[in-house]
Amino acid sequence: MNSDADTLRGFLLGLLDSFSPTSAAPSGGVGSGDPAQGAQPDPLGASLDSRPGSDGVPADGTATNTAVDMSPLSALGELPAVQTHFQSLLKRRLQSEIERRPPLFPWETELQEYPLGATAPRSSPWLAQLRSLQLPTALPDAVLTRLLTRCQTLAQAALQPGVQLIQAVDELFPEQPETMNQIAGLVLAAGPSRDGNNNRLQALEHAFPAGYEGANPQQQVTLAMLAAHEIFDTLTLSVSATAPTTERCWESAQGPLDLTVTYGADGLQISAQLPGPGALRLVGQGESVEQRQGGAVTLSLPNPDLEQFYPLEVSLGTDEPTTLTFTLVVRPS
Repeated sequence: MNSDADTLRGFLLGLLDSFSPTSAAPSGGVGSGDPAQGAQPDPLGASLDSRPGSDGVPADGTATNTAVDMSPLSALGELPAVQTHFQSLLKRRLQSEIERRPPLFPWETELQEYPLGATAPRSSPWLAQLRSLQLPTALPDAVLTRLLTRCQTLAQAALQPGVQLIQAVDELFPEQPETMNQIAGLVLAAGPSRDGNNNRLQALEHAFPAGYEGANPQQQVTLAMLAAHEIFDTLTLSVSATAPTTERCWESAQGPLDLTVTYGADGLQISAQLPGPGALRLVGQGESVEQRQGGAVTLSLPNPDLEQFYPLEVSLGTDEPTTLTFTLVVRPS
């Protein structure tokens, strides 16, 4: 018998034994039979013993009673059959482990259900800005993405700041309605850290754990509201006769996006420096401009109404563009 084949078969048998909790060796070995009927002869062994020149016959040709050592592997068939059996065992074990502990996508913190036919969401190019928010502890990307989506819509609604904050996070914390009002009031009193309020940040850092997952529900609500407050502040570009110019810089995966809004006798003038191919569009005003290579683009809006919210969409990419919506508003002096 070929020594390499014996070694491989022995290795596969050891793997099969590790998956079998009931038996250390395969049943039905050669030479075994029904105990009531006694031991059955081994035709293969007998034939080997009787062959001239075989290992069972001495060189002088005298027959002996030497038994051939037959491995139980012969009862399992040829090597391809052993491989097939091992693969089926391994497949069942993997299926059992996946059902017991389903794997998560990199953007998931817990198991989620997706609609039939849905594809995995792409990572948002706008997350670079959100990851740099001045918060006591970092928020998961999934939480930041949901907050950004919600804040873009709510920034265009005429809501009180406290109500705006509550509605921005209520989908994340449906079981915490009783604490929302109190926490919203505290967050509004603290003010956005974008204005350089480092003392507020240093004071809050001592009140929170090192990670978002380790925070209690009230602390998580507070962290989410702090993030939403900064997102609202960054997405809303307010101008007036006494403060006619405002600027924003938003870090994207392609580089910084710079926006400048100026209010004057000719209305609103919007200038943008795109980090790559994209477009600028005033929703509902019929005004848009596209830039295939990136660079400077401008729009204008004559005679804007006071306290009217004007959505400004900035899109990056050409094949499947991703959009970030800012809100322009002219305040009374």
